[in-house]
Amino acid sequence: MVFLHNRNLKGDIKLPNLPNAKKRIRQDKKRHARNDKVESEIKSLAKKFIMALTAKKNDEAKKLGLSLVSKLDRARSKGIIHRNTVSRKRARILSKLAKLS
Repeated sequence: MVFLHNRNLKGDIKLPNLPNAKKRIRQDKKRHARNDKVESEIKSLAKKFIMALTAKKNDEAKKLGLSLVSKLDRARSKGIIHRNTVSRKRARILSKLAKLS
């Protein structure tokens, strides 16, 4: 049996009564897991990009930087990351790539 619940501000457990509320909680769990996966992939790519930059591996850094920008754009289009956050991160990545060449 699956227990579906939300906590309110006081920490009390509120169980949903309506079927659509139960479905919404199930959907939120799925989306949360998917979003966490995408954010984790972006963070690990960013770490690899920074490591390649510090190790002076320019070819690898360019590949990682471009794939990181692509992942960020995809996350933005799906609404996982806010557009201004993506714009800021893109600008920083592309400026670091421009300094390489």
